[in-house]
Amino acid sequence: MQRIRTSFVARLAAVALLAGAWLGFGPLQAADAADRVVLKDGRVLEGEIIREAAGAVWIKVTVSGIERTEFFGPADIASVERSPDAPAVASTDAVRAPDAPAKSSPRTPGVKRAAVLTLEGMVGTQFSHKPLKEAIPMLEEEGVDVVVFKINSGGGLLYELSFLQDVIHDEYKPKFHVVAWIESAISAAAMTSHVIEEIYFMPQGNYGACTGYSGALVAMKDRGLEEVLYMMEKVSAKGQHHPAIMRSMQIDDPLSCTIKPNGDVEWYNTEEGDFLVNPKGRILTFDAGQAIRFKFAKGQAATIEELGKQLGYSELEWVGETVPGVPFPVSKAEKHQRDWRKSMGEAESNLQSNFAKYQISIANARAAQDDRERGAFVGKAARELAIMEAAFKKHPILGLFTGIDEQWFEDQKELLRQLRRR
Repeated sequence: MQRIRTSFVARLAAVALLAGAWLGFGPLQAADAADRVVLKDGRVLEGEIIREAAGAVWIKVTVSGIERTEFFGPADIASVERSPDAPAVASTDAVRAPDAPAKSSPRTPGVKRAAVLTLEGMVGTQFSHKPLKEAIPMLEEEGVDVVVFKINSGGGLLYELSFLQDVIHDEYKPKFHVVAWIESAISAAAMTSHVIEEIYFMPQGNYGACTGYSGALVAMKDRGLEEVLYMMEKVSAKGQHHPAIMRSMQIDDPLSCTIKPNGDVEWYNTEEGDFLVNPKGRILTFDAGQAIRFKFAKGQAATIEELGKQLGYSELEWVGETVPGVPFPVSKAEKHQRDWRKSMGEAESNLQSNFAKYQISIANARAAQDDRERGAFVGKAARELAIMEAAFKKHPILGLFTGIDEQWFEDQKELLRQLRRR
């Protein structure tokens, strides 16, 4: 698990105490129940059906006073009863998922389009909110309806979390049907994914181990820990996950649950439930089997074709071009994520070399007695400085690692001007 730094905590404003505790999920219901979905396991949900697709249903319900949207596929549903006064809900999700990825084609009328966006590497550097935000117009240009975040990361910087969570929750979720597809989401990667309601696992998927560290791998404690626990309670609510789950992933609280006859799962940060999911003294990490058994995850899929069926679509059109070695089409937005990771890696690798060359050129310019010779060294320093400045503008996180900011670059430019005038 990669180290989570505490820089974010230092920037947090004072937070109010949580006014009330989550005591468990109550019956799924709505104050003005108009529609009914009867499930094969015997449960009956009342609320507002907001979407139907290829036999699947999205129904808005109220859970312990909190409004949420539940998804059920055709295999889960026994019957659907619509209120006579309810507005018609169009069912338009008939799209094709090819056996082999192909180049994007013009949009077929009435066809939903999906794109995979990979979030990989270290959270805060390769796995960043900036390229995600920049990808939204690309997804809109390609007519994407469904965005699948394929997560494969061992964690990273706590500093980046709120930016990632806000982009996904505030900007992606209102525009797209957003799901997480978990290959490996550890530490800050799981904390990012937690803002997403629909989570699916790959067969080997794992998710959790969210202990924060600072310094020489010292676990966070006291106020810093309390602030992060509180932050993740709010994120759990946004993602419609019981906060006891994430708490057991952050600290060594036990986690247990009881599966009620109607299929609902009640969670406890004690050992009082029928199933001991995680004993005290251990930090929770879900595997695919646990996540599905206890209904944290919606299902499991090894391929995009399997995932499309899990999502309830009879067919899906996956947007993008075929790339050798990539098991799904690569859209413009996905290419942007890959390009970002590559350029970030290059910037990190080259930074030390660029800085060393810059310092050597400055030293040589100061020592030079001949104006032409000094000018040549100043020119070399200016080129290295420009390379570094471009990298810092594209990847602002570099400033967090180095302490270098815009003012430092302005000071260096002034230094170069003074050297030229000597």
